[in-house]
Amino acid sequence: MVQAQEAVLEGVSTRERILRAARMVFERNGTRGTTTREVAERAGVNEATLFRHFGNKTTLLDAMREWSVDNASFSAALDGLGGDVRADLLKICTALYERMLRNQALIRISLAEEETDPEQVPSCLRGPNEIMQRLVPYLQSQIDAGVIGGNPRQLAAIMMGTMFALAMKSKRIDWGDEGHPQALIPAFVDAMLYGVKK
Repeated sequence: MVQAQEAVLEGVSTRERILRAARMVFERNGTRGTTTREVAERAGVNEATLFRHFGNKTTLLDAMREWSVDNASFSAALDGLGGDVRADLLKICTALYERMLRNQALIRISLAEEETDPEQVPSCLRGPNEIMQRLVPYLQSQIDAGVIGGNPRQLAAIMMGTMFALAMKSKRIDWGDEGHPQALIPAFVDAMLYGVKK
């Protein structure tokens, strides 16, 4: 296990090695159980190097969260929207789902810690708030064009909440013949656009 983790850390910058190591330790130990010493050891650097890059544990964990959620790649996935609204919504929902799926452990720990450590809330909510800032103007543009109706913030919240539920799925739920929650994304988009009532 340690050799596999060390192989993941080879060939990357010192900063990225520290961020990857911080994520590994954080996902196992949470905020309080993560120590800069353990992160430095896992990254193959000394604590002085870690502090030179990040200053302190709080800054390190904030940087790790930001690096992990990778808002730049999500923003890139949303570039070029504005053609067919169904295709746009499929692209948005798929990007949301994949992002949340990649960060399941990080999200679960952050949610658990939010209950016991309110000071962690601002850094945990940065990612969802940035997503909302990107989605609302797009949805508003579609409302203004008469393509869809509704409140753009509420629509964005519904999309984010549904993709969250799919990504954080329980293995005990019977998802039916689709077999995989991602297969439900087109059905969700169609229900959002066209409704389900006959």
